[in-house]
Formats: sequence, structure tokens, C-alpha cells
Amino acid sequence: MIHYVVGRNLGHLNKCVANLARFAEISDEPVTVYAFKKSHEWLHSNFTHGKIERYINPQKKAETLLNAGLVMHDWRDEIRFLKKERTGTGPVIGGVYHSDLFDSEEDTEQARKFKRQIRGIARESTDIFFHINILQPEYVPQLSTCYVPIPIIARDITQSPEEVKKRLGLQKDEPFILIQMGGGAGRFRYKFINEWYKKIDQIHVRPYRIVIGGQLEGGDFMFHDDRVRAPLFANGRNLIHAADLVISKPGMGILMDCISTGTPLLALPADTKEREAKNKMLRDLTGSDICLADNRMTPRDLEVRIAELMSQKAHFTKTCRTVPVIGADVVAKSMNMLSGCTLKELPDVYREILKITPFSVPDQPPHPSR
Repeated sequence: MIHYVVGRNLGHLNKCVANLARFAEISDEPVTVYAFKKSHEWLHSNFTHGKIERYINPQKKAETLLNAGLVMHDWRDEIRFLKKERTGTGPVIGGVYHSDLFDSEEDTEQARKFKRQIRGIARESTDIFFHINILQPEYVPQLSTCYVPIPIIARDITQSPEEVKKRLGLQKDEPFILIQMGGGAGRFRYKFINEWYKKIDQIHVRPYRIVIGGQLEGGDFMFHDDRVRAPLFANGRNLIHAADLVISKPGMGILMDCISTGTPLLALPADTKEREAKNKMLRDLTGSDICLADNRMTPRDLEVRIAELMSQKAHFTKTCRTVPVIGADVVAKSMNMLSGCTLKELPDVYREILKITPFSVPDQPPHPSR
């Protein structure tokens, strides 16, 4: 039995589903997913190979979670309590996450604080850390855990653009721009959501229709009648693949889906230290700020930026094709190798896992980080 603990947002949930779908193709070992109640309906429609249970507090229910051949999480700080309560030789605890881990001169103090937090979770809440990278990492982080650099995790595309447009009520040859504010709820909701909805509702970018993406928590902004409100797609990558351009709050889920489909992305300004790191990743990949919006932009500025991005769509797609997207395969194969593995056996299994990822762990000295 494998226990997989997952967070609230669609970026985490989609990675979980992608990893477990691949795992089900190579193993019949049962998996229990522990998730927050609001995501259960979505999970049931996307993951039919395992059991879904209500999220439980690792500090209070450590014994329940540790009763497995492997514990995986994406990405929960409180899993550190499992390491403290574990008394035997296992199970191994694996974590999956993304984002830059190293401090740089360009970082704000907010970004550095976030990176320290992620490094702390990796040290305290994992025995083996699957770190999602867009490109080959340059440095080895000092984490005192087994570090595995893996590529983007992406789900399979299961609907054609024509099928997606039919569901949206569009003609099969009708282009559209997707507005995606994510699936976060409560304090995870994008803080500038209504500010940008107001600007977006004023733009005119013919021949493109404006499609507002569905969320786990519905928005309350009233759009003009010609805007299309999309339902919540079970596989959001289908919707992104069908779009001509995506305008979105910063997030790793949308970043991975746009890169893996070659769909141009205009990322809105970051409102948290975590989202600030995602925008830096996009800028580093494209080598330009053209994919980043600015809070000072007017609706007219936004129209101009959209035109600029659309004129460079071929370049964006070409750049994205250099990025490997087999992270789910690496995680699934690793889970198969790690289930039932003892902590004593982990170093040997770790060396074998490094052979199945296209990224290598650099030999050069670690980059300094706080």
C-alpha cells in the first residue's frame, strides 16, 4: 500500500493524478490518496485507480499514514511529524515539488524567505526529494536528503481542440484566449483577481474570444455577455492545449501545462513569494519579460502585449520543445522502486533512481544559499 498526501490547489492535484495514472500502468499496488474534502469530487473523476480519503493531521494520525510501504506528499510541511514519529526502518517518505531553491542577488527578501521554507520542508519532511525542473539544474542544493531532479509533470491530452471548443460553445476554427486564475480557495486565492478581471473585461482582441477558466471555487465577477465561462475541465491540460494564448496568475501547474503544450503564457504579477518564483522561472526560460504582465498595465497596454506575444508564438513553442516533460514517468517508476524499501536500502535505490531521470545531479560545489 502506498499513501499519497496532496495539497488543495489544482497545480498539486494535477501532478498527483499524473503521477498516479502512470503508476497504475506499471503496478497494481493499491494507493490511498489523502486530500482535502473540497477536491474529492474532482479527484474521483480523474483518479479511478485508488482510494480517496479525507486529509488527516500527520501529527495526530502519524501511525495511520506510516502504515504503508511508501508515503508520498505534494507538498506538505506537516509531514515532518511523520519523520519524528517513525520508529522502524521505513516507510520511506518522498516529496514532490517545484520552484527555484537558491537565493540570488535578484531575489526580494520575500522570495528568499520562501526558498528557505522549501529547503526546510525538503530536509524535514522527505527522505527523497523529487524536485521539478524546467531545465537541467546548475547546482546541488544542500538538503541532507536524497535529491532527484526531474522534468515537468504533465497529464496526457485526452481531448482534441475541436472537442474542447465544442464544449465551450465555440466554432471549431474560432481562436480563443484563456483567462485562468487557478483553483486556489480562501487564502490561496489570487489577490489581484478582480483587478485583472476588470481590465480583461475591457479588452478587445479580435478575432479571439475571451474564455474564463473554471475553478474549484467559482469567481463572483460579472463579465460582459460576450465572454465565455468555461466549465471545470477534469483535465485542464486539454483546455490549455486548445487555447491560442493563456493569461494566468503565476503558478507551477499552469506553467507546466503551457510549456508542455507550447501555448504562449502571459503571467500576471505575483502576489506571494511562491508565485514570484514561478514568474522568474518563466522569464529565465523565455529570456525576456514579455511573458510577464505589470500591475500598471491599462486594458490598452494589455491588448498591445497580447499582440506582441501572438507575434512570437512560434518562438515560444520552439523554446518549449526543448523542455522534457516525462516527470510523471520518473516519479511513477521511482514509487515502484521505493515501495517496501527500507531506510538502509534507500541509498542503493536512490542511485538506481538517478539513472531514470534525464537530469543529472551536478558534481560542482553547491551554490550558496541561506
